[in-house]
Amino acid sequence: MVHPKKKTQVDNLTTALKDNSNFLLAKIDKTSHQNLEALRRELRKNASSIKVIKNSYFEKAVNKLAQSDKSYLELKKNFLPLTSSTMIVFLDKSWDSGLKAFYEFTLKEKTLSFKLSHLDNNLYSDLDTEKIAKLPGRDQLVAKMLGSMMSPMSHFVYALKYNTNKLVYVLQAKAKEVKS
Repeated sequence: MVHPKKKTQVDNLTTALKDNSNFLLAKIDKTSHQNLEALRRELRKNASSIKVIKNSYFEKAVNKLAQSDKSYLELKKNFLPLTSSTMIVFLDKSWDSGLKAFYEFTLKEKTLSFKLSHLDNNLYSDLDTEKIAKLPGRDQLVAKMLGSMMSPMSHFVYALKYNTNKLVYVLQAKAKEVKS
């Protein structure tokens, strides 16, 4: 007979996975409590949260979700069963800042590493997740794109004004000569 406490924990995890479609799984290997709390504070700034989970509970939650969602079925086929201690990081809808914060923390804390991620209903392995985390954030990419689009326009405007400005400067110089 299933213990009610375990069933409740699996149901809570299933609900959390349904509500937060963007998450990543991380390996925690002998990470101290102080470091986990520091990570929790850092992720909270980016609207993300962490939870240490049991692998068997996660597998049961994924089995439930795999019945109705193809991405969880793929997760079940390719990444289960999980080994070693696992932590789940629930990311916000704009997951890039939370992912980058976790990645930067893993650079300092070597006992943490990626296992997999589920971002925008796509699954990524540990290596792919790390590559995504290294990319610039959405805001940075938008700023770069706008800057590159504005650059040709500002050069064009300057080129149009150049000849008229030069004419004005020449006329001003001649006017000063006449007055003197």
